[in-house]
Amino acid sequence: MIKSAKLIITVICIVAIPLMAQTGKKKTCPRLLTNSSMVINIEGKFVNEEKNRTSVSIEWRHHSEALDTFFVTPYEKPKFTYITAGRYRYMEIGKEKLKRQLGLHHLRESIGNTPLRLDDLELLANGYFKCPDSLRQDQNPNVLATANSMTWWSLVLDSLALPEKAVMHGAFKKSRYFTISKWRSYAGETLPTLVNVASDNYGGIIWIRSAYPAQALVVDPIFKKKKPKMLLPVPKSFGRITVEGERKIPLILKLNEELLSK
Repeated sequence: MIKSAKLIITVICIVAIPLMAQTGKKKTCPRLLTNSSMVINIEGKFVNEEKNRTSVSIEWRHHSEALDTFFVTPYEKPKFTYITAGRYRYMEIGKEKLKRQLGLHHLRESIGNTPLRLDDLELLANGYFKCPDSLRQDQNPNVLATANSMTWWSLVLDSLALPEKAVMHGAFKKSRYFTISKWRSYAGETLPTLVNVASDNYGGIIWIRSAYPAQALVVDPIFKKKKPKMLLPVPKSFGRITVEGERKIPLILKLNEELLSK
């Protein structure tokens, strides 16, 4: 009897898991900075919590129907690649590309010595926010509640369309304030050009250096290396290059030899 009861409970749990997952999907309303597959190069300079100057360079390859990849170069820290598919994520660290699996609790980790966190990359890639509660008529549409973030609880915007001010509220009563100076069109996608970020104990600037469709270029157009000039093959009789086989004696030298021999 006990065995049969355990079997029934196990079957119920197995059936309930996909149903819960589908319910969770319905309650999540992704809000993405861009819906197009793009390569976005981001630069950030900060004065961190230790009052030290630090910076980071991020190449974000956003794909609408595939994995999102971030190539991260922190100041005086090893480079790493952050790959996320929403349900799972991992890092490749250093030149050896050491692979590290990441759980949700790892998203609180800082990116180098900067005030940015892995959670920020996750929000950029997947835009996981809870859907507004249709039963609450007093709910402010400009307050976006995060769905899976381990650091941030909400994002409050002064406007849903091209906001100029934004505040992120999170764990341990921490808040982050954004001031967006300007929005600009990059290949048909409108993105914030320059963003000032501040908190109680840090501050800095984030800007987009370049952005373009993912299928357009493989490398950043600003730092695209010039192709080396093709060197044409040099004739073997030129310069100090050794000539294969016997070298034919010019006709004038043959005539001189005949005259001298006589």
